Order: sequence, then C-alpha cells, then structure tokens
Amino acid sequence: MADSNERRTRGLETLQSLTGSPDPALSARGLEDANGALASFVIDHFFGDVWSRPGLNKRDRSLIAIASLTSQYLLDPPLKTNIKGGINHGLTPTEVREIIIHLCGYVGFPKTIDAMAIANQVFVEMGLASADDKLEPAKRIDLEERRRLGSAALSRVTGGAFPSDPQQALAAVQSQLGNLGTYAVEFLFAEVWTREELSRRDRSLIVVTALASLGRKDELDIHVPGSVQHGVSKEELEELMIMISAYAGFPFAVEGMRVINDKLKSADITA
Repeated sequence: MADSNERRTRGLETLQSLTGSPDPALSARGLEDANGALASFVIDHFFGDVWSRPGLNKRDRSLIAIASLTSQYLLDPPLKTNIKGGINHGLTPTEVREIIIHLCGYVGFPKTIDAMAIANQVFVEMGLASADDKLEPAKRIDLEERRRLGSAALSRVTGGAFPSDPQQALAAVQSQLGNLGTYAVEFLFAEVWTREELSRRDRSLIVVTALASLGRKDELDIHVPGSVQHGVSKEELEELMIMISAYAGFPFAVEGMRVINDKLKSADITA
C-alpha cells in the first residue's frame, strides 16, 4: 500500500494518460473544486490505487472500463473520456469499436448503437477518422457455417458443457431455451464471438466485465470458467473485479469475486 503522496502521484499520471491533460495537477484541483472529497477519492483511490495496480496493463484496464461504461449506459462524458484514454493506452479504433460490437448480445443493441456513435465522435475529434468515413459491414455467413462456428464457440466457452457437433449442440440448447437458444448459437456465438478483430481472451474480459457490471451472477457462473479457457488467469479475473468495484460498485464486485472463488476452486483452476 502506498502513502498519500505516492497515491496522488500515480493518480495524476493516470489522469493525464486518460484525458491527455498537459497539467494533471491543475485538472485535479479543478475536479476537487467542483466535486470535493469525491474527486479526491477518484484521483487517489480510483486512479492512484486501482488503475495503477500491476495485475493488468493499462490497455486491458481501458478495455474493461469501456465495456463496463457501455454496459451501464454511461456514455458522455465517462465513456467518451475512457475511449480517448483507451487510445492513449494502446487500443486501436478498430478494437474500441469491436468492444462495443461484442457487447450487443450482452447489453442490447440500443446501448451499443449509442456507444458506437460516441466512439465515432471521439475518433473524429482525435483526428483518427473523418466524419464521412464508412465502416465495413459484417461478413455474411450461411446458416450451415453459422451453426458449425457457433456450436464450436459455445462448447469452448462452456468448457464442453455443450457438444461441439452442430446438431447435438442445437438440440441441447433448444431443449433448455427454445428459439432463444437457436439465436444464441447461430448469431451470438457464430457471428459475434468468431470475429477476428479481438482475441478470445479480450472477448472474455469484455463479457465478464459486462455481466459483473450488471450483477448477472448466473451468467458469470458460465463465463468465468470460460474466460480461463480463453487464457484469462484467476489473478487477472480478480483484478477485473477490483476495477468493477470502482466502475459499478463494491456489491457487484463482491458477487463477482465470489463466483471466481467458487467456480475456479470447484474446477481446481488456480491460474
């Protein structure tokens, strides 16, 4: 644990990298003038303690921040600021957009359409895009291929709880969820999860962040072990929940940490 001067120094460094402020100390004074102790806690604890921990790099922390804010529909200024920070921390515009695209199946299309508008605005302001840029549409995949891709992705995410054979996977998921299960296989796991713009590790970080931010414990029971299948360590998941404590609150983070401890212990996973 750091003393107060170290916390403030680290907090100002994070404030500068997130916002691009040329004088973070001056920016911090302005925040404290407007928000008092709340701003002090943001700078010293949120930025100085949480954001400065070594367990995740700043690129991953920005990915988590963007996913959490989009999930909670906290767009302007929080999402706008963190998209700028994400670029400063090594995310590309393509990766930022892909974070938002991946969330469409977990937090809904209305939130993600509005978040994409914020991202596009930020990229124009940063000189990374022009207002009349045209983005590429999704690749169109035939039904047989979607079922093949979706079944394989679902099986991997669930650690083999569902078979990878398309017919068997569809029958199993339909028996539990009906037509909703069909769309989960044919759209969410086939068209969203298999896109190449982000790694499966990144996608698991996004999903666990979204579910934790919204308190979806039952779904975390599935996606926490699935994230380990995609290369996320237990320690990284614990760091993610520390981030959630600041973005969505301690109650949601505590529930997420309980899932991590319960599911990974029961599966005898320690790394």
